[in-house]
Amino acid sequence: MSERKIFEPTEKQELKWNNEPPVMPSDDEFKATWKKSHGGKVTGWGLGKRQWVVSSWGMTRDYQVGMWQGRVDKANGLNYSDERLSAGYNIGYNLGYTEYESNHKGWDTATRTNFDEKWVN
Repeated sequence: MSERKIFEPTEKQELKWNNEPPVMPSDDEFKATWKKSHGGKVTGWGLGKRQWVVSSWGMTRDYQVGMWQGRVDKANGLNYSDERLSAGYNIGYNLGYTEYESNHKGWDTATRTNFDEKWVN
């Protein structure tokens, strides 16, 4: 088994990411918003909540660090980690880990090469 590499953001990434997560609306607020935009139906409001979480947390530092750490762990063949550092980190880690292969295939050659050289054992 390989030694775990810990993802360290670049200075440019640090400047781009927010440190404060947004305040999440209550489930009742999500349901009301969903109902207004879906002809009075509440069914499926959880999808709206998921979309809000991903778009709102997507540029927070915790989310991004978790996502990149998930990618690094998956790329190095490590098992999924349940660190539970913060909600944003956990959401990012899950997406980074579970969607790594798809993301890696979709990156341009330079991005893929840079990632592999820096983060893959």
